[in-house]
Amino acid sequence: MSSVAISLVIIPGVVAFLLFLLFTYLHAQSRQAYFRAWQLGWAAYTLHYAIDAWTFFRAPWSNVYFSSLVYFLGSLTMVAMALCIFVSTRLMRERFRLRWYDIALAIVGVGLALWNLRVHVVSGVFRSEVLPQPHYRLEFGLAAILLYCSFHFYRYAYQKGSLAFRLLAISLAVWAVLMGSGEFQNPFLEKFGSLGHFLGPIPQMLLGIAMVMVLFENERNAVQENALAFSTLGVDPRRLLSAGDLVPSLQSILDRLISPLSARRAVICIAEPWRSILPSVQRGFSPELLTKLEKGGAGDYICELAYRRGGFVTFRNVPEMTEPLPAFPGGRFERFKEVLAAEDIRNVTAVSVQTREHNFGVILFPHAERQLFGASNLRLLIGLALQIGLTLENYVVMHDAQRRTKEYELLTQIGQAISSRLDQDEVLRTIQKELGQIFEGDEIRFELEVERGQVLPRRSRKVSKGLTEHIIRTGQPLLLRSDIEKARERIGITYVPARPAKCFCAAPILLGGKPAGVMAAMSMDREYAFEPRDLEVMRTAAGQVSVAVENARLFAEEQRRSHQLGFLNNISKTAISSESAEQMLGEIVAEIQKNFRYDHG
Repeated sequence: MSSVAISLVIIPGVVAFLLFLLFTYLHAQSRQAYFRAWQLGWAAYTLHYAIDAWTFFRAPWSNVYFSSLVYFLGSLTMVAMALCIFVSTRLMRERFRLRWYDIALAIVGVGLALWNLRVHVVSGVFRSEVLPQPHYRLEFGLAAILLYCSFHFYRYAYQKGSLAFRLLAISLAVWAVLMGSGEFQNPFLEKFGSLGHFLGPIPQMLLGIAMVMVLFENERNAVQENALAFSTLGVDPRRLLSAGDLVPSLQSILDRLISPLSARRAVICIAEPWRSILPSVQRGFSPELLTKLEKGGAGDYICELAYRRGGFVTFRNVPEMTEPLPAFPGGRFERFKEVLAAEDIRNVTAVSVQTREHNFGVILFPHAERQLFGASNLRLLIGLALQIGLTLENYVVMHDAQRRTKEYELLTQIGQAISSRLDQDEVLRTIQKELGQIFEGDEIRFELEVERGQVLPRRSRKVSKGLTEHIIRTGQPLLLRSDIEKARERIGITYVPARPAKCFCAAPILLGGKPAGVMAAMSMDREYAFEPRDLEVMRTAAGQVSVAVENARLFAEEQRRSHQLGFLNNISKTAISSESAEQMLGEIVAEIQKNFRYDHG
């Protein structure tokens, strides 16, 4: 094998093939679109050297058409390589969209390839030694494209302060200079002969090193930027927020996670124990998806499975797959498949949002049949999910502290209301107002005097076999977080109101140690609105209501007794001091009318 073949074909071809393998690996790791562009570009460049090698080691063809076709295909692969690098300059900022100048460059490249082919065909014979004018050489045009790409990468490196892109720009510039200068009468190449052909692979190898550095810098920047962005929810720490108030914050986190992905669809599904504090959010799906995941155990199934499988799990061809291990009872996997089938999701990756002690939920990423994340992306995503888990844990701790502070303030204010008010109706209205500040329900109800915020006249409540009567009968508090209809059947309740609640929390009001009423909080639209700690607050408040009602009753009795004694005293004074019986009876009747309610015809 001659040294010319080695320098012109073998070494550059081997280097191009190795770079193709390198870019394939980088794309598999990151799934970035610009790595795919470089992979395709070097595939075309490797094919170019394969065509050159085949041409070099075969005997010259007598058929001019076949020779021309092979030469033209080799030129087209060079044009494809340059176009891929050109397109990659945009793919760092945006998704691929075909532009008019892409088509224009392709047409110019094909035109130069055809012009070069025309020059090589002399008198019906293909002659490779005949060269066109330098300014019309295909390599000169490709060098111009590479110089533009070099300038673009250098400007990007200057804006971002990136050493990797600066090295990439320098490598492209050196390669472009070598490619363009080789088409002129170059004294350097003439002096060193075939040694000059060994210089071509050097900038290409620098390109490979630069792209590895680009991958490293991208991961480092992603960790730094996202870790800072995901370290806080951006809410007022002095306010006690509901789950609905956090929707914009979690939606912003989800949008930031999916911004570099091609699918732009994802779900953050919160596990059942945390739904009263944290909301589930989605992007790119129907609004009913979150409700379907939270009902029937489908969301809890995937949350628990991802948590037990080390932080992530991937489902492929969901409609036809069997339940993975570990299996869970209750048919939750089948419900999970039904939910995904309704949204036309066949492949999905779930990443657990967890900490060392808590499992907050999962992030669901639907994708095509091929894997959405490379190994590097997946490790980065798991790390970011852990950061999100820590942020949610910090918020939960803060929310718990604020909630406890609010509860203490609430109980203190209820105590003040009890000590400063002796009117029973006013006490109940004050307690209802204070409870409404901490319970995220639609109604705070007292089955004594206040119902739906309206003061009702004293009456005998009609007995029905409902939840209120069950609590009065048993004397025990009751918390129903979901599936209230099933709970009614379980405890033997037959009465169903016109608008049943989705979540119910109630405690008995004791008078003289016996249940005499019920204090209840209800959510008409949302399940899991109340927690066991809400029931404890309700029990404490119900105990204070019992004291308030008893104090108001005793005070009312003392007032009534005092009023009665005053009435009797007035009657006695009238009877003693009156000289006329008619006058005495008239005054007694006036006192009766003044102090007693009565009906007369």
